[in-house]
Formats: sequence, C-alpha cells, structure tokens
Amino acid sequence: MSSFTTTVLIATREITERLRSRLTWVMTAITTVLVVALIVVPSFFRQPTRPTVIGLVGAQAQALAPAILATAKAAKLDITVLDVADEATARADLMPTRTRGQRALARALAAFQGTSSTIDVALTVNTDSAVVEVNQSLSPNLAALLQAIVDQAHQAQVLIAAGVPPAAVSAALRPVKFSIVTLQPPVARQAGADIAALAAGFLLYISVGIFGAAVASGVAQEKTSRTAEVLLAAVRPIELMIGKVLGIGLVGLAQMATTVGAGLIANVFVQSSVVPSSIWVLLPAILGWFLLGYLLYAFGYAAAGAIVARQEEVQFATAPFTVFLAGGFLLTYATIANPDAWWIQLLSFFPPLSPVLMPARLALGHLAVWEMPLAALLTVGFIALVAREASRIYSAGLVRSGARLSWGAALRTR
Repeated sequence: MSSFTTTVLIATREITERLRSRLTWVMTAITTVLVVALIVVPSFFRQPTRPTVIGLVGAQAQALAPAILATAKAAKLDITVLDVADEATARADLMPTRTRGQRALARALAAFQGTSSTIDVALTVNTDSAVVEVNQSLSPNLAALLQAIVDQAHQAQVLIAAGVPPAAVSAALRPVKFSIVTLQPPVARQAGADIAALAAGFLLYISVGIFGAAVASGVAQEKTSRTAEVLLAAVRPIELMIGKVLGIGLVGLAQMATTVGAGLIANVFVQSSVVPSSIWVLLPAILGWFLLGYLLYAFGYAAAGAIVARQEEVQFATAPFTVFLAGGFLLTYATIANPDAWWIQLLSFFPPLSPVLMPARLALGHLAVWEMPLAALLTVGFIALVAREASRIYSAGLVRSGARLSWGAALRTR
C-alpha cells in the first residue's frame, strides 16, 4: 500500500470519528447560531430613518422652499418641507406637551389617514427677522442651513430694494463651485469593518485552537492507551501524523464553511451593517488562513501530544501554541485601533500571528495587494519547517515511555 493511500485511510478514519462525535455537531451548531445572531439581532434594534419635516409658516417662508431643499441636498441632510397656514397651526403640530412616543403615534395616524405629517421645525420669516420653533432641540447643521438661506434671501431683498437688477443679485448670490482635492485619499472604513475584523480574528483564534487541541488530545490518547503501538506496526509515524492532521483539519474546514455560509445567508435577508461589502473577498481569505493556520499549529500540537506521559499533561505541553494564538487575537484590538502602524504590519508577516492578523487587516481595508500572497508564502515555508521538526519529535515521542519530555529535551531528540 502506497504512503498516499495509507495517509488517506488514516484521514478518513479521523473524519469518520469526528462526524460520529456529538461534540462536533454541538460546536458547529453553537458557532453557527452565534454568528447568525451577531448579524440578525442588531437589525431588530435598527431605527428606521425619516426626513426632518420643516414647516414653512407664511408666504415669505414658503418662498424659500426650493432654496432650502437644494441646499439640504448639497449638504446631504435628509429633510422635507411642508406649508403651514399660520403660527398657531405650526405650534399645534409641534405638540410641545406631548412625549416622543405620542409624537410617533400621531405621525403614524397622520400617515394612515393621508393627512399632513407632524412637523419637527417651524420656520417663520418676516421682513427683518426670522423665527425657528422646535419641540426640544435643533440640529446645529440644520440651524446653520436655515440661517444661511434666510440671510441670503434678506440680502437679495435689500439689494433689489436698493436698485440692483435682480439678475445681478442672482449672479452675486449664486454659490461658487468649490471642490476639495485630496492627493493621498485615506482608505475609507465601512461601519461594520471593525466588527468584521474582530469577528474574523476571534473565529480564527477559536477554530485553530479547538481543532489544534483536538489533534494533541487525539495523539495523547492513542499514546497513553498504547493504540499507537498497534498502528505503528502497520503504518509509518509520518503517515499517522499527517493523516490525523488532515482528517481533523477537513472537519474543521467544513465547520468553518458552514458557520460563515449561514452568516452570509442571514445577511442576505437583513442586510446587516456588521458585514462589510468586501465579505466576498474576506470569506475566502478567512477559510484560506484557517487552513494555513491550522496546518501550522496542528503539526506542533501533534508533537505536543506525543511528548506527554498522561492525558492530563496535554494542556501544559500545548501552552506555547496557546500563547501565540491568544497573542494574535489580542493584537487584533491594536490592529483595529491603528491598522497602519509599522509594527502591526511587521507582526502580521510573522507566521504564527499571520493567520489572525492578516484577515483582520483585510477586513479593515488596510492591506496592500502584495502583502497577503507574501505572508501566505512565508507561512507555507514556516509550515514545512514546523512539520519537519514535529515529525521528528512525533516519531520519537510516540513510542517513548516515562515522564513527559520538556520542549527543550524534545527539540534535542534525534
């Protein structure tokens, strides 16, 4: 039997055992529910936006409606205007004695009955003054807009009264075309980019850690139960190690794909801001980095499982890998706070940290095109080095009896 066939048989055995385990299905269900909840739940608390309704009281204020709407559009303010007969009607519509809930109910009833909506702001313009009435407070941007429109109309009236031709007045008050040119435009960050970066880092940290620990536990169990001695009578140690790593890894990749796929389907229905528009690039990157990160750590975890003497010692043997994984996840917070920091960029190329930091930087939109392939190549090379050392430790440790080896002693083993 060829080495490839033997490895495939061992991997198939691992896949079958994992799929029969209730824990695998429970963990898949839990992670899937958490991701879907993260996307769906915020949509229930999303408040629908509506335009601010400005009531124009009297003919002079109503004549400013086109200017108000045009200026608001240029300023990207969502407003609408409504003609109001007099100040008494405006004040009744403002409903200063009602609560916010009562105002919302009144608007709903007015919309249902097809009548005028309750106004948020009332504007009255006189010959040399203007009054703005609101229920509680007025946005500074909206106040500045109304002030500018009223001032412009007053200036036009004064100039026309002084004998200046209306055409000249219109030309003088016409806004000058104003533009801003940014020579090095910053990378725009979507509202959900920070959450997506944190979620990607957490998902990879948890997934790689869980399935890597499963490799260590599986190896330790086979060693302590002396099952490994039976298996080694038929297969080589390297085949046993690679088959176990690949089998558990494929189950983990399937679980990741299920979780992320469920999140995407949920987002199709709710269009959550938690998921950035770059999700179709981020998704393959997360799956790809899970595969690279898992292979990098799984070979180390396999070696850790081979050097223990008892199942209870697995946690101590795998502590160095847990520290690196946890450190990568903690650095995700620093990446979100300052994604362009030189030391963040440098650390993201360090293979033990790349599987967590690279997807986080991609989600934030602060990643050059060449950085991801270079980091992946460095990680692949590091995987080859780790696999070579791990196979040596695994082969020697799996058949060794006695006390647990320290990592120093394990690395000196020949």
